[in-house]
Amino acid sequence: MQNYVVCFFLCNFAFLFYETLTMKHLFYALVIVLTFFTACSGREKKETADAEHSEIVQIIQGYMDAYPQSQLCDVYKFCFQDWFGPEHLVSDSASVADYIVAEIERADSADWQYPLFAYPVGMDSNFVRVDLNYVRQGVIPAGVLASAFVESAQGWHEISDESISQWSRKWNEILSCIRSVEPLPLNFDEDSFLIANALSEGQYAFHHSRLFNATYHQHYRIIRRDVYDSVLVPLIENK
Repeated sequence: MQNYVVCFFLCNFAFLFYETLTMKHLFYALVIVLTFFTACSGREKKETADAEHSEIVQIIQGYMDAYPQSQLCDVYKFCFQDWFGPEHLVSDSASVADYIVAEIERADSADWQYPLFAYPVGMDSNFVRVDLNYVRQGVIPAGVLASAFVESAQGWHEISDESISQWSRKWNEILSCIRSVEPLPLNFDEDSFLIANALSEGQYAFHHSRLFNATYHQHYRIIRRDVYDSVLVPLIENK
């Protein structure tokens, strides 16, 4: 902003004294002002790009610090969940609740030894991974979580060739930033190829890696952030 103010005053200064300047002087003055303006604009764009790069790196680094046994496909899933939300459109909360209960019953007891989590996903934290252990412990009723999941699946990015194409471009931006994370997510090169190939064929969804599942034993549903804040947070805070 300060750069534009300087340009404004330079322009005003030139026009203020245009009567005492020759056309040659005015031409040189105009060139100087335009050159300065272009340089300022380019510098601000670079600063914005650098800030966005740093923010993405920070988010991915935080995720890798929390889940160091993640492969690149797990990082990818963390990002695309924020973009697309729930992978399947659903409308019957009763069947969703039944499936949640069934998943809890099928899980091994060792799966519940980890701390409860509600982990925001992706660059914009549009969604939150909500641990099914909240249901198992009676903090969140299965029906409430199911209704929140159904509501979260509505009114988000429609799955289409265009939205997948937009996501593909976004992922490439994120991927270039991930290369600055230390250490890199596991299986980086192989997963990069697999993901790029899938996106080129119009496919966007990936499952967690076997390593991630074997290490972290997570059972969760992703809930839209506003639904999580209004419906689930009061229940979690009052547990």
